[in-house]
Amino acid sequence: MPRRSKGPRLYLRERRGREAVYVILDGKDEIGTGCSVDHRGAAERELQAYLARKHRPSWRSGHPAEVMITDVLSLYGAERAPKLAHPELVGFHFKPLAEFWGEKTCDEISGATCAEYVAKRASGTIGRAVKITTARRELETLSAAISYAHKQRKLLYPVALTYPSKAPARERWLTRREAAALLAGALGVGAIAYDVHTREPIMWRRFQPAYHVARFILIALYTGTRHEAIVRMRWGVNSSGGWFDLERGVMYRRGQGEAETNKRRPPVPIPDNLLPHLRRWRRVTRIGPVEYADRLILKERRGFDRARDLAGLGGDVTPHVLRHTCATWMLQNGVSTREVAGYLGTSEKVIEKTYGHHSPDHMPNARRAFRGPILGTHRRKAQ
Repeated sequence: MPRRSKGPRLYLRERRGREAVYVILDGKDEIGTGCSVDHRGAAERELQAYLARKHRPSWRSGHPAEVMITDVLSLYGAERAPKLAHPELVGFHFKPLAEFWGEKTCDEISGATCAEYVAKRASGTIGRAVKITTARRELETLSAAISYAHKQRKLLYPVALTYPSKAPARERWLTRREAAALLAGALGVGAIAYDVHTREPIMWRRFQPAYHVARFILIALYTGTRHEAIVRMRWGVNSSGGWFDLERGVMYRRGQGEAETNKRRPPVPIPDNLLPHLRRWRRVTRIGPVEYADRLILKERRGFDRARDLAGLGGDVTPHVLRHTCATWMLQNGVSTREVAGYLGTSEKVIEKTYGHHSPDHMPNARRAFRGPILGTHRRKAQ
C-alpha cells in the first residue's frame, strides 16, 4: 500500500560546504525557496505562494458543505495575510491546520472537531506537541480565514468555532531583589555558595557578560515595552522598528510608516533612570541597544534563559514578566491606572483588572471599613 502524501511542506536541506536552505517538498518534486535557516518566515511565505499557485479553489455555491477548508486558508494566505503585521505567524499556523482540516469542508467544523484538533496538537499527534493556548491561537487564525472568505462572498455564511478556555492571566512580577539577580545573571554573575550564618548567596562571575541581554532587561523594566518591539529598537529614525530620540527624551515604539496593531505601541517619555544608560549604550553600539556582533537579534531567548537560571528564578519568569513588573512597580508607587495604561499602550480596564490590586489606592473604603468604635453596634430594627 503506497504511503499517504504529506502534501507540500517545508524542509531544511543540508548542503555539504554550503549553508542549509529551506526547500518545498511536494511528492517527488523539490522547489527551492532561497531562504536560509535564519529566514524561516520568508520560507513560510514562499510556501503560501506555492500553494496559491498550485491550487485552484472551487467555491461552487458557497455553501459550507461545498467549500474546502484548504481553499479558505489559501485565500486568506494569498490575499489577507501579507497585509498583517506578522504574516509569518499565519504561515506557522497554516501547517498544522492544513494537516488536520485539509480534507474537510467548512460544515464539518463543530465543537467535537475543534476539541479533537486541540487534543491532537497538545499530544503531538499533529506536528510537535504545543500548549493549549497555541492550539487556540491556531483556531483563531482559522476563524479569521473563514470570516474573510465570507466577507469576500466566497462563503454564504461564516461558521463558528469552539475554543478551549483561555488560560488565566499571568500575574507573576519581580521584586527589586529578583530583578537585580536577573540583571546580574545577564552579566554572567551567579551564586556559587551560600553564607553559613546569613544564608545570603555568595555571587561570582561564572560566564562572560551578555551585555545585550542586560540592556534588554533594563529597557523592559523601565518602559514595559513588549519583547518584539524592544529587539527592533534602533538609534535613528527608521521604518522597520522603533527608535530612541535621546535629545528630546522620547521612545518611539513604532517605525515611521508602520501600521498600528491591536498591541498598541505609543511613544512615551524615557524614564530619568534609563536615559543615562541609553546615552552610554549609544556610544558603544552601532545599530541599537539590543545588538550582538553588530546585528540586532531576532528574539531574546537563550541569553535570557541563562540569566534566569543564574538568578535562581523559575521557568515562569519570561521576558513578558518584565512588562508585568513595570506596571506593578508604577502602581505600587502611586501612579494612576489611567497613566499606567497610557504608558504601556493598553486600556485602563485591563490595568485595573490585572494589576489594580497592587495600587495603594485600591479599594480604599474597604480598607477603612473596619475602623471606629461603632463597628458592629448597629442592629436591624424588627419589622
